[in-house]
Amino acid sequence: MVERPVDPANQNEWEAGPDEDLKVPREYIEDLKFEVIVFARKERGGQDFTFRCKDYSPVEGGAWSFDGVIIDTSKRDPSGDVTLKRLTYHPALSLVNVAFMVVPAPEETK
Repeated sequence: MVERPVDPANQNEWEAGPDEDLKVPREYIEDLKFEVIVFARKERGGQDFTFRCKDYSPVEGGAWSFDGVIIDTSKRDPSGDVTLKRLTYHPALSLVNVAFMVVPAPEETK
């Protein structure tokens, strides 16, 4: 497998099988200070989700901007078991007219 160069200015994705280690370059996952819980509208079939980011700030017009975002986009079977480990990196993400809550990201234990 060829390793891609680290480029935090571009979106990226990493995958691994359920019994494999997911290898994500440290530069993408270090310093993720905040965990964001996004509350989806249940009446529209939405589902709450979380992501981690390095920083966030308000944007004119009531939107919020998040920088250095990592989202767990793993696939699960109906019983909830992971069938494909996957993390997606976005250099920036904006939320508009969506309820969310930001909390400090839990410290990773080694």
